Amino acid sequence: MNKKFVLNLGANMVSFLLSVLFSMWLTPFVIQHLGVEAFGFVTLTQNMINYFSVITVALSAVVVRFFSVSAHRGEFDEARGYMNTFMISSFILSLILLLPILAMIGFVDQIIQVPADLLGDVQIALIIGSLLFLLTFFMSGFSAGPFFSNKIYITSTIQAVQMMIRVSCVVCIFSWFTPRIWYIQFATLIAVASACILSIFFFKKLIPWYTFRMKDMSLTKCKKLLRLGGWSSVNQVGILLFLQIDLMVANVMLGVSQSGMYAAIIQFPLLLRTLSSTLAAVFSPTITLYYSKGNKEGLVRYANQAVRFNGMMLALPAALLGGLAGPFLTIWLGPSFEHLKWLLLIHAGYLVLCLSPSPLFYIFTSYNKLRTPALATVAFGVINLLLAIVLSGPAGLGLYGIAISGAIALMLKNVFFTPIYTSKITGERKQVFYKGIYAPLAGASFALAICYTIEFFFTVNSMFTLLLTALIVSIAYILFVYGVICTKEERQEIFVLLQKLWSSASVPFQKGFFK
Repeated sequence: MNKKFVLNLGANMVSFLLSVLFSMWLTPFVIQHLGVEAFGFVTLTQNMINYFSVITVALSAVVVRFFSVSAHRGEFDEARGYMNTFMISSFILSLILLLPILAMIGFVDQIIQVPADLLGDVQIALIIGSLLFLLTFFMSGFSAGPFFSNKIYITSTIQAVQMMIRVSCVVCIFSWFTPRIWYIQFATLIAVASACILSIFFFKKLIPWYTFRMKDMSLTKCKKLLRLGGWSSVNQVGILLFLQIDLMVANVMLGVSQSGMYAAIIQFPLLLRTLSSTLAAVFSPTITLYYSKGNKEGLVRYANQAVRFNGMMLALPAALLGGLAGPFLTIWLGPSFEHLKWLLLIHAGYLVLCLSPSPLFYIFTSYNKLRTPALATVAFGVINLLLAIVLSGPAGLGLYGIAISGAIALMLKNVFFTPIYTSKITGERKQVFYKGIYAPLAGASFALAICYTIEFFFTVNSMFTLLLTALIVSIAYILFVYGVICTKEERQEIFVLLQKLWSSASVPFQKGFFK
């Protein structure tokens, strides 16, 4: 583990923990001021806007790859061309997208169930959400700076600042004015605008050789981005069918109230997915570098390590979420939400297994093999949608049917398809990328068993006992991983890393900085 990896990982974990803390505090705060039905529209309106990412991802998903590969090979003019082509194309595409977005806003009550007294607020939320979406699209290109420099911690720090600004703005606006749904989107827009300024600043610092020139706009490069990005758009259709269709199904099939409750419950499974994405992003620059240098043996070895490490980092929060679901919901949102604990357990259980292979997605991008994964994602996404409709409605399983459908579809995609297809494009044996999945499953099972053992003997009925239980389980998990799961070489590596961190921390004292 080198210094950059530790910094990237540490920053991502801090960003994730802040997300958890802010979600734990902000969700009951907003529900208290808006009500559970109105709260459901906070997430649902942004999800509806995000459906247009099917179009924008054709550019944003691949520009970082082309920019980084060209820059790693010393082709700086080529890299500048890709970035400038993206910036001009993204601006033009944003203007074009405003028309269908405005049309959707005008007919929103024909698409989803919206109470008459909330229609105006929902439409304003959609208008602000569309501006937020387009700004995020434009800002995505600037992530190429930290990615190329392997300084992902900068991106994570900007995300943390964005979250703090968002929460601060929500509190201030809700305190000064009568609470409305669209205030959440407005606060988020302020936060994202601030993050955009920081992203541009750091991009210029990290890539001093970059200059923006209109003449660098290249139709050839634009076509190349769109050709590869076209499959990213197809893939995005599948992702939306996985991640942002469940609230729509809950609203249409089960009503506004059930949709609002699900919007509150689904936040922490979504945070687990976010953690998986941020952890995978830590490994992505090195995966891209191995590919750029033609080191396939190093790429395969590193990808396996990434899958294993990613899964081990996810196993603990997933086990805590599932094992302490009952007391957590009671303490967090109140006794009326306690009966939904099995929803969290279902999500936590399958996400440990399904999110571990996330670093492998970057191999698809590096090898420019996006067509088959995109088609597979759409196919499994359609399965998810159809199962969610059937299980939640005709089968009578309600919200549990939506959760079960997600478990089935995502396991088919990530546990079966992803490792096998990765082995195919790298020319390895089919089972080679399964090595990293077993350890996280064992770790999560151990932590879950500890949770249930503690709850059997003691009552967890306060925030103090909840946090104390989580701390005990975390310590037991760390000891289990270190003593049972880690190899001798990994334990030695951890020991050396801790020595380095201790030495670095003791330097100020040795120099007398605090005398």
